[in-house]
Amino acid sequence: MQQRPFLAFISKVAIIANLVYLLSTLFLFITWLKIPRDIAQFIAVMGLELAPFVNLIFALILLIRFLQKKAINLPPWQTIFNISMLLLQIGLLFI
Repeated sequence: MQQRPFLAFISKVAIIANLVYLLSTLFLFITWLKIPRDIAQFIAVMGLELAPFVNLIFALILLIRFLQKKAINLPPWQTIFNISMLLLQIGLLFI
């Protein structure tokens, strides 16, 4: 399996999970918004549990490719967004 398609796939999954993470964080602060229980559970699991895990996988693969000095064929905004979200998630973990 080639690394480029796998890295691109993980990056896109991480973007979707990060957007759901932002949505779930927003729901934590907006208490008056009532959403169905099933949707809330899906958002909580995908956002709060899956997003940090996928971001860690993405960051590790990116670090390995960088250390091997292989080309990283991703748009820069995807890399910046995913790494900044990982830093935000780590920061919010300790608050």
